[in-house]
Amino acid sequence: MSEQDYASKDLKRRPFHTTMMLVSLISVIATTTFLFLFGNVLLDVTTVLTSSGLSSALGVFFQGFIWATIILVLVLGVVVVSSTISMEIVSRSRDIGLMKSIGTLTDTIFDHFMAQAIILLLSSIGLGIAVGVAAYIAGLAWLASVLPGVSFTFQFPWLQLLFISVIYLIVGYFAAQKPIYDIVQESPSKALNPDLGMRVRKSGFLDSFGLPFRLAAKATGRRVKGSRRTMLSLFLSITLASMLWVGGGVVETTTDAYVMRSMGQNIIAVGDPGLLAQYYEAYSLTGTPLNDSFSFLESDDLIPESLITDITDLPGVHQAEGRLLDYTTFQENPAIILNPQTGDYERIGGDRAASTLVVGLDREDTISDWYFEGEDILGNQQVWLGGEMAVSYFEDPLIQSLGVMGRSLDVTAVAFDILNGGMLALMPLDDMQTIWGVDGVNILLVQVNQVRSSLVEQIENLIGIQDFDVFIQDEVLQQNLDTINSFWALLQPLPLIALLSAFLSLMNYLLVSVFGRFKDYVIMRSVGAKPSFIAKTMVAEGVGVGLSSGIPAVITATLFSVYALVPEAAVPSLLYLPMSMAVMLLLLVVVVIVAAIPVYLIFTSGTDLRVSEFAV
Repeated sequence: MSEQDYASKDLKRRPFHTTMMLVSLISVIATTTFLFLFGNVLLDVTTVLTSSGLSSALGVFFQGFIWATIILVLVLGVVVVSSTISMEIVSRSRDIGLMKSIGTLTDTIFDHFMAQAIILLLSSIGLGIAVGVAAYIAGLAWLASVLPGVSFTFQFPWLQLLFISVIYLIVGYFAAQKPIYDIVQESPSKALNPDLGMRVRKSGFLDSFGLPFRLAAKATGRRVKGSRRTMLSLFLSITLASMLWVGGGVVETTTDAYVMRSMGQNIIAVGDPGLLAQYYEAYSLTGTPLNDSFSFLESDDLIPESLITDITDLPGVHQAEGRLLDYTTFQENPAIILNPQTGDYERIGGDRAASTLVVGLDREDTISDWYFEGEDILGNQQVWLGGEMAVSYFEDPLIQSLGVMGRSLDVTAVAFDILNGGMLALMPLDDMQTIWGVDGVNILLVQVNQVRSSLVEQIENLIGIQDFDVFIQDEVLQQNLDTINSFWALLQPLPLIALLSAFLSLMNYLLVSVFGRFKDYVIMRSVGAKPSFIAKTMVAEGVGVGLSSGIPAVITATLFSVYALVPEAAVPSLLYLPMSMAVMLLLLVVVVIVAAIPVYLIFTSGTDLRVSEFAV
């Protein structure tokens, strides 16, 4: 009989335990396979969506979040698969000790259990990937239904599936190899009694809840081999799932906040009707970029100073800011820097040229509050660049300069603004007026306490017969926020499935771990313990392990989401973070209770359980 046949028969001898192991591995591999494949599709879809219209400035948020999801989910799968295989081998310590005590050769023991590990790995990888691919195809069907205008060319992801399979096979192989090697090197007596001499914790932080919790505290207090890796697995699983769930909300809210900060709120714009139409078409994420067909600097477009004063004095007006706009050509000016390694001077820049929107404003008295990377504008001849302009037309914008109207302007920062798709430059108003030779502004942004029809009518009355019009900016702002939210709705399956994967990992750990000590529960039942008491003991152990790993995991994920996932993070409300943390911990307890249901049903069914099925 071959070693593989004998290992297969040994697995069949323990059908319930083997089934639990397979379910544990298959569920994790299936969810991570789906997330890996579907995340790559969403990466392509969001690239297409953010490259159309004027939403390219948002691409960094969506694509960064998706890449983080793909990488973290792969890490989650690797950790869970390795810890599950390792925990299974450690649970067979007594079997290894028994084989050693009857004189079985070390190589034979090693080959036998490695064969079992390979059978479990190959079976779970094959079935898990099959389930994951089926979910992936269902995800494509859902995506096609919510995006009817986007066509999908289905190509079976052979290379990606091969990559995932190889990763899991290698990780599982080495995760099984080390504990087998460690156990076979021990004496038979120590292998037969792995818990002998282990320190038992006298009390746990949940002991006051009754006898089941005290028993669970002593059971989990033993320093069983592999427990640290299992706790680390649960910690990482819950951390990654919490970060994707909480962090997704943080990144979405921060994206909205960036747009609102750059556009401003409660704004009534005054200017030439054609200029306003061009400006807000270029401010809409579904609009079109500016071109040379419209001239911003016609003499009739300039707003009289008297009109600005009259509007500013209206009751309910918080602030009135005049800006000067022009769509013009620019030049990427190179920078000459000294390379300290070679001692030679290098030229940075490709002398690229294109057209952009230039906005002159008073940096110290503006209604906008941009997120920017770099330094503030502190002097003359300085400028900020929009994100798309900096990335597409400059190699290193913060050391280069912008050439416009025959002047060279130092670039001090890159600002986030969706205006014209990020193809814009921001500079001091007085500098722009001097360089352009214009005395005045061609758009007035009036920030009011509340946009009311009566106030709009008052502004229209002040305009009178002049060739100006008003525009309610909040209408475009709300359209942009709705567009961003529709983009984020496409990404919701990623954190939800990641959350499901983490909870499946916790549930499977509890079932595999607790059923590994099923003989203890059978003994408890034989001495009169009720099924409900046994189920409570399992719940107590699960709650203790879950909260021990879950509380620091949720806190770590929340802190990372707020302080490291995105700069200047914003949250939907003051209650968002504490409520999210509370919900995560509540879900942990629910998962533990659900995992205890099979134990309760087994002991209430009245069937004759074979203790050997659960012996380890």
